[in-house]
Amino acid sequence: MKLVPTDPPGRSSRKARRFAQDMRELRDQGYTFEAIRMALAAVGVHVSNGTVQREVARAVNGLGAASDGRPNTSPAPTPDALGIRTDADPRSGREIAEAFTATQNTNPLFRPRSTE
Repeated sequence: MKLVPTDPPGRSSRKARRFAQDMRELRDQGYTFEAIRMALAAVGVHVSNGTVQREVARAVNGLGAASDGRPNTSPAPTPDALGIRTDADPRSGREIAEAFTATQNTNPLFRPRSTE
């Protein structure tokens, strides 16, 4: 026996998740979040602008469901594909953190030393 869920993946309390792909398509066509929110309200789904922005972002980033209800399983982009330089500093993360914290005054009772 194979289980076939009727709802898209994610929390069932997310009212707008069924319309995530439609919202993304409307956003790609140039509609504002407010216009998309009003369109959702017209079909009986009353959500805030923040909810519309979050659902569109999830659809754009691939965190939502595909149009057929399956989760998006495409591989995550690499730092090079995103334009992030990974060779900028030869030090390890621990060395960078230690260098930063050595210059920070974490005790509020001590005044910082003057440079005079």
